[in-house]
Amino acid sequence: MLFKKRPNYVATIALIFSAMFSVASHAQEAHSATATSSSFGKDTVHYNVLNTTFLTPQVAKSYGIVRGDDKFLINVSVRRQLDTSNIAVRANVKGSSSDLIHRTPLEFKEIIEQDAIYYIAQFELDNDERQDFRLSVSVDNRPSYDIQFNKMLYLEE
Repeated sequence: MLFKKRPNYVATIALIFSAMFSVASHAQEAHSATATSSSFGKDTVHYNVLNTTFLTPQVAKSYGIVRGDDKFLINVSVRRQLDTSNIAVRANVKGSSSDLIHRTPLEFKEIIEQDAIYYIAQFELDNDERQDFRLSVSVDNRPSYDIQFNKMLYLEE
């Protein structure tokens, strides 16, 4: 689903999503060695997971994101390095998350804001737990980029 540009929130959402790559992982897992990107030739897939309470209520509402201590968001974007620039690339993103027992598919939504393209999916947790994520990112009808990572997630209190 494509979200229409909302001028009042463009700067806010861009700031929040860019901060997710650098700050949010430290807020959730202080001693994390989890990668937040994978390179495939000229394309780099960036990914991160955060608790939805990091979003302001206004931004969450404008994008249909439900905030809560037990609600999380995975964010994926693809950037392509060209000669002298780095551009956002549209992709087809599929994925799943799992704990020790259950694997749950993730439903990604596309968000386009000015020069940025993001794919987000929401999920919930019952307890603090390590989640396994598997992503399949297809760009330009090429074979998919397959990414797997684990992340210890904590419920906000």
